[in-house]
Amino acid sequence: MLEEHPDLFNEETTTVLDYACGTGVFSRELCQHVQSIVGVDISSGSVDKYNTRASNQGLVPEEMKAVCVELKGEARELNGAKFDLVVCSMSYHHFADVDAVTRTLTYFLKPGGSLLVADVMAKEEDMEKDKSLEIFPEHVQHVVAHHGGFDEAKMRRTFEGAGLEHFGFKKGVPGKMHGKNVHLFVARGVKQA
Repeated sequence: MLEEHPDLFNEETTTVLDYACGTGVFSRELCQHVQSIVGVDISSGSVDKYNTRASNQGLVPEEMKAVCVELKGEARELNGAKFDLVVCSMSYHHFADVDAVTRTLTYFLKPGGSLLVADVMAKEEDMEKDKSLEIFPEHVQHVVAHHGGFDEAKMRRTFEGAGLEHFGFKKGVPGKMHGKNVHLFVARGVKQA
């Protein structure tokens, strides 16, 4: 995300929401490049570890903190905060309804703000006909809604359906997940100003 969109990260002004932040691995990578980060996760154990690690790193909550909440895109959530940048790294494949999640994340963007999603790229457009293309093994499929990752067309429909403009999709680095070769992608959409 940093390499593909360096103009979005400003250590003096950029505010970030890290959605499905887990223990904060991605937030810790970003924190030196932004003003502040709020991590959100539904796991209280992960949020506790996130906040402990941020504190151990010498960061105050105004710079980096996490909260345990399931966002719905309502005005009272996160004290009404809106963000320059919403990021979600390697979590979209867990969400059963990525369209609803994307609409929720768009709600938390300031006008002109960007949503960045990094996840696993589908190997083939028609994975449903060939189960051998599934990336995730059977023993973890109960927590993975999208077994074959995402293609550009699906992400475009999802982002545009949430009202995001200027869609971009960049095939990223190769890697391995569960013993299979994969490619990651970064998708970007911008909230209307």
